[in-house]
Amino acid sequence: MQPRLASRSLAGRSALLLAVAAVFFGIMVIVAKDVERRLPGAEVAFIRFAIGLAGCGLAAGKIRFRFINKRVLFLRGAFGGSAVLCFFLAIEHLPVGVATLLNYTAPVFTALWAALFLGEPLGLGTLGALALTVLGVGLVIYGQAPPGELGFGPWQLVGILSAVLSGAAVTCVRAVRRTDGPWEIFAAFCLIGMLVTGVPTAEHYLPPSGRDWLLLGAVGLLSLIAQLLMAYSLRYVKAAVGGILLQLTPVAALALGYFLYAEPMPLLSLAGAAVTVGGVSAGAWLASTPEEEP
Repeated sequence: MQPRLASRSLAGRSALLLAVAAVFFGIMVIVAKDVERRLPGAEVAFIRFAIGLAGCGLAAGKIRFRFINKRVLFLRGAFGGSAVLCFFLAIEHLPVGVATLLNYTAPVFTALWAALFLGEPLGLGTLGALALTVLGVGLVIYGQAPPGELGFGPWQLVGILSAVLSGAAVTCVRAVRRTDGPWEIFAAFCLIGMLVTGVPTAEHYLPPSGRDWLLLGAVGLLSLIAQLLMAYSLRYVKAAVGGILLQLTPVAALALGYFLYAEPMPLLSLAGAAVTVGGVSAGAWLASTPEEEP
C-alpha cells in the first residue's frame, strides 16, 4: 500500500507556522546581539538552553515525555548545541546580519546531509545551488572587508561551521520526527546544548544585570516558541522546502541590523546576500519531494 501524501491544507498550515518561526528566530537574533554587547556569546547560548529546558520541565506536568530514538535525539542535541554555540560566537564578533546570513546557508548543507544519511535525492541542480550560495557568501564577506583584504577570518569560518552543524541537526530532526514529538526533540536539544556550552560559560562567566536577565529571558522564550514551531512543521513540510521559508530570518536580521545598529551593507554585500538567499532557496526547492502523511 502506497503511503499517502500530506494534504495541501495541512502542508499549508505547517508552512505558515514555519514562516512565523523564522520571524521569531530573526527577533531572537537581534535581542541576542544586544545582550552580547555585555555578555559572552557562549553564556548567552547556555542561558538560552537553560530557559528552554525549564520550559520543558513545566510542560512535563501536562505532557508525557517519551524518548524513543535516543541515539538520533543525542545527535540532534550535539549537532544543534554546537551549531548554536558557533552561531552565538559569530554574532558576538561579526555584524548580526552577516553572522545570521552565514548560519542560514544551513538548508544547502541539510540537503547534502539528507542525501548522505536519509537517501533523499541530490541532483546537479542542488550542487549548482550550493556553488551559487558559496559565491553569494563570498561577495557578502568581501564587500565588507577593508580595502586590500578578502575579509575571511576565523569568525567568518565559525559562522560557516554553524551552518554545517545546523544542517546536520535539521537532518536529525527530519529523521527523529517520525518517532518522537517536538517536545522530546526540543528537550534533547536543550539538555545536550547546555553540556556543549557549559564549559566555555564556566571559564568566562560574567554576572548578568537586571536588564540582561530580561533580554536573556526574551532570547530563551523566543527560541522555545520558534524551535517547537519548527519541529512541528518539519513533520509535514520537507526540511529542504522549510529551508526556503526559514530564509525570512537572515533577511529580517540584515534589515534590522542595518536600521537598529547602523551595520554597513555595501552594494556588493547586498548583492551577495540576494545571491546567497536565492542559492539556498533554489537548492532547498530542488532537493524537495512530497512528504508522507504521518
